[in-house]
Amino acid sequence: MEQINLGNNIKRLRNARQMTQEQVAQALNVSFQAVSKWEKCVTVPDTLTLPRIAAFFGVTIDELFLPEPGSYPNNAQRLLAVYEASRDQDDFIRADAEFKKLFAGGAYTRDDERAYGVLYEYHMYYCRDKALKQYEKLLSAPERDWVARSVRQQRMYLLSQIGRGGDALEEARAAVLAAPEDPDNHLALISALYWNGRYEEVLEALEAAVARFGDTQAALHVYAGDACGKLRRYEEAFAHWERVAALDPEYADPLYSMADCWHEQGEYAREAEAWERVIDWLTKRGYVHELISARERLRRARQAQEVSVGGIAEENGSESG
Repeated sequence: MEQINLGNNIKRLRNARQMTQEQVAQALNVSFQAVSKWEKCVTVPDTLTLPRIAAFFGVTIDELFLPEPGSYPNNAQRLLAVYEASRDQDDFIRADAEFKKLFAGGAYTRDDERAYGVLYEYHMYYCRDKALKQYEKLLSAPERDWVARSVRQQRMYLLSQIGRGGDALEEARAAVLAAPEDPDNHLALISALYWNGRYEEVLEALEAAVARFGDTQAALHVYAGDACGKLRRYEEAFAHWERVAALDPEYADPLYSMADCWHEQGEYAREAEAWERVIDWLTKRGYVHELISARERLRRARQAQEVSVGGIAEENGSESG
């Protein structure tokens, strides 16, 4: 009976993928006659081939021997169930590819669309947990270098994005109270305040940190500049961003912030100048992929500038007439 189940399931899975026996044989590095004999229940794959068959079709070895294919409406939703149970990245990729193939074929239902959303919802949780574990691993190491500082700030951001900003802020405040002499704790607090939207408190925390350690940490001014930008205190914002450039030219963040701020104010000529600074920074460091986006933003800024200048000229001409 198990031999019959196995043969039927291999045939069913092959047909679900719309593949020929020759294509399956090539993928598994066996002859198409072997695949034909499996499906006709004449022979069974050897024990070393079974894991390859299961992995190729995105199923478990046990599933290959089940008497029924299950109650799943299609292979995409079955692979969703596999991923729900395993939370394995490869299972997500297989399910995603199967859904895309299903949609491309046109024979799908609203429930399939719902299930596709569920797949990405599960994957969001997987990615969230994976990121947090990776950050916690790095922070548990004894090193206290720029990587640890960056990870700590990134973790604060992630916690704020998943509704745990309050936890991040409480944690950062506790760290400052426990070790006020550690500048990294103050930086973590400022980042937590920023990502919780406490912009005025960011500036207060900056003053406290500068009073204690001196004005030497560029990262503090990154958050202070962005906080002033959120508060529409633009002159102060630009002062902080330029201070970053003076303290540590390796920071690109304030250059992007300045460009975005000029755009927000409709100052497209100055925005274009800011994007030119970004492009110069990226070019000198060989960041070729980031250059694509920056050049596109520069093009848009110049285009907006032309439209703005044209509109003003038209308005002036109308008034003089």
